[in-house]
Amino acid sequence: MPLYFLHIRNGNKLEVDPDGTELPDLDAAFEEARKVARELVGEVADLGQDAIIEIADGSGQTILTVPFSDAVRTH
Repeated sequence: MPLYFLHIRNGNKLEVDPDGTELPDLDAAFEEARKVARELVGEVADLGQDAIIEIADGSGQTILTVPFSDAVRTH
């Protein structure tokens, strides 16, 4: 399974995911990023409105970004 890294960018700060997570595909990585964002919104007080999760592949290349605002929006 491919390895994906979910880095958290909050303004100028970047919290790097050092271990990554094996997931079947990019769709699964996207859903995992949304889940992480929903969890962190309730736990981290200083998340800015522009906070995002950067999904990187095994080579370290960012392949998708998930804004926290999109992840927690109810549909």
